[in-house]
Order: sequence, then C-alpha cells, then structure tokens
Amino acid sequence: MQPKCLLLILLTRLTLQQVAHTHLGQTVPQFMVGDVPSKGQPYQIVRIIEYLVPYSPNKIARTKQVDSLEIIPADIDSLLKMKPTKKPKKSLHFLVKVLRKNATLCTGALISRRLVLSSSQCLTKNAMPKDYSIQASRSRRYKMVKIIFGTGLAQDLVLIVLKAAIHDSAIQPIRLCDGSLKPLENVTMYMSRKRLSFLRTQVIANGACKRSYAQDENVYITANMLCVQNTAKLKDCQTAKGDLLLHKDHLCGINIYGSHCVNGASNGDLYANIFKARGYLQRMIKQFV
Repeated sequence: MQPKCLLLILLTRLTLQQVAHTHLGQTVPQFMVGDVPSKGQPYQIVRIIEYLVPYSPNKIARTKQVDSLEIIPADIDSLLKMKPTKKPKKSLHFLVKVLRKNATLCTGALISRRLVLSSSQCLTKNAMPKDYSIQASRSRRYKMVKIIFGTGLAQDLVLIVLKAAIHDSAIQPIRLCDGSLKPLENVTMYMSRKRLSFLRTQVIANGACKRSYAQDENVYITANMLCVQNTAKLKDCQTAKGDLLLHKDHLCGINIYGSHCVNGASNGDLYANIFKARGYLQRMIKQFV
C-alpha cells in the first residue's frame, strides 16, 4: 500500500473516532461489550484487554533463609549426669513415655505422683487403660487405671491416671505454668521423636503455625493454643505429640500434633496452653493424690 493511502486511512479513522465521542455537543457514554444502553441512546463499544507481563525471576526479592536455632542433644537415660549448662534446671525428671506394648506413642509430663499429662491426639477416645503403660525410666513401667480427656480450655489435653503413685528419685512432678506467655517470650522446646534434645526458642504469632499446618486438614488452631518457633532445618525438626514446653522451669505447653516442618522455612509447632487450663488441672491433681 502506498504511504499516501495509509496516511489517509489513519486520518479518516481518527476523524471518525472524534465524531463518535460527541453527539449533538454531548459526550457519548462508553460501555463494555454486552452492556448495551437503553433504546435510542448513542454509545460506543469498548473492549478492555488485560496484559499479563511476565516478571523476571532474577528481580524477585529473595527472603533471607531462616537461621536454625541451637539444638542441644540429651540422653533420656543419663539426664542426671548432664552438666547444668547443657539443660534447664531440674529438667526432664518429669518426662515420661506413653507406650502400647513396646511401642512409644507419644511423651507426657508427670504433674503429680499419679497423673501424667499429654496431648489429646496421643490416644483415641475408646482407648482402654489396660492396653497402655507409662515408662518413667529405661526399665520401670507403670500401669494406667483411667484415661481422662480434657474439656473446655483443656480440650487438647489428656490426663492419664496411674494405678500406683510414682516414687522414684529420678523423676519428680513438674510445676504448672504460673503466667501467660506472650509472643517473643523465651521458652525451651523438648524434642523426642528420635534422640531426645532441647531447642532454645520463643513463642511466635499463631499465623506461623497456620502456614506450617496448612496441608493437614485434621489440624485446627484456636486462640487457646500457643505457637512456638521450631528449627528451620528439617532434619532437626523432631518434636512429637506430648512433648513439653518449659518456661522458667514450669510446664507451659504440651505439643498437640507434633511437627509439620519444611526445610528452610519459618516453622511453628502448636501447644496446648497450660496456663489457661491451670485451674482444671489443679482440681484434677487434688482429686488423684
């Protein structure tokens, strides 16, 4: 096509477009395709096209990898021989295992001579006490006579009543949390899935736990739970159901679901809030002495 002809077509299109924009001195309204105005009104049909512009991956801001927190190894059968600098004061003499035959299901805390506290996810509602036992040291086991699932603020907890009180110099009941924990509060996380270890960490916002447990449809999160930062290294992320959370030598949390960690992420674990359930637990302790 000749250049003069092309210029003429362009000028004609611009002129028609200007005419279309006015009608009897008034601006003609514009409508999306399909939105036709009422009878007799002049209108223009306008198409809107959205362009998705690819973003260069080299320009994406990369978040700094979360540093893994310090893992302190421990041996559950030689806790009394550990140096004070390697463990919290008076720690783990209250840690027990919940067994079915010879298999460890979860851990728990001795809160009185006859009561063990663990996660409600450790045992099923129809669990029979005779099928389970508590291991307080390498060889000694204790029979259960009753399993009590908590209610209200203690609904994420289960109480195990022992047939006989534990009188063992290697294990002592732990005191319950005496204050409310706030975000950034320093705590000690116990990790028992493999070899027992400690993690010095802190309480974080519940939003972090929502991300960690997003793929598990059986998990729910409430304001009565505590979210605690776990390590960013998957191989070190070894919490199990019933694991303990301590603050100033007091039991402040029981791990509800175990860990759901992703390597290199800001991981969180969910804990039952012992301080909120303190009144209920104290009544149960008085009942089973």
